[in-house]
Amino acid sequence: MSIFSRTVRRSESSVKPVNLKLVKISFWSAVRVGFVINIAVGIGLVIAVSVVYFILNALGATALLKDFVGLDVAFPAVLATALSMALFTIVVGTILAGVWAAIFNIVARITGGVSVGFTNN
Repeated sequence: MSIFSRTVRRSESSVKPVNLKLVKISFWSAVRVGFVINIAVGIGLVIAVSVVYFILNALGATALLKDFVGLDVAFPAVLATALSMALFTIVVGTILAGVWAAIFNIVARITGGVSVGFTNN
């Protein structure tokens, strides 16, 4: 029997539920997490728009659009639009993450927080 194959036996009575209250979210932590999540969303948006453009271009939809409407849709224009949408999403999403953290802190100060339960398994 090695030290890595030890099993710890716990009785059912040793599992104790713990109730904690979440009373504050750090503003800057929420902003950092929101920024990272929105960077991922922005990258996904640019990739998704590029893939949709290439699929529509392969199917000939851009040629139909040029014939019927007279609008020439080029990849640099689509990419610039997607990048500007991604930048807007990153800025607004990061700001909203901070705003939501501030709102939660105000509401938690008034109501006493959110009760969260944990157990030790």
